Amino acid sequence: MDVSREAIATLAAQAACQVPGVVSCYRSPVDSLASRVKREFVHKGIKVENLEGAYRLGVHLRVEYGTNLPALAREVREKVREYLEGLTDVKVEEVEVVIEDVEPPPP
Repeated sequence: MDVSREAIATLAAQAACQVPGVVSCYRSPVDSLASRVKREFVHKGIKVENLEGAYRLGVHLRVEYGTNLPALAREVREKVREYLEGLTDVKVEEVEVVIEDVEPPPP
């Protein structure tokens, strides 16, 4: 079974956004432009690389203020890997979590 990079990115974004503390998958405009220049595949804030049958993902997030970042990153890694491997038959080699932005606290 073949699964497109777009589908992998969409599923990874869905999984990441289920973790408490994650506001959204987010890629800064500067990084998005740099990815295009480097010809990297980024969709919905998820960078997808196919490495001979296994995938390496970069999950770029905007998170809530006050969130424990190491715990959040750990949970996102686990959730994305389990979600993708459970719904598809793809192997996820690595999930890199990048905190791009923090939602400011309410006034």
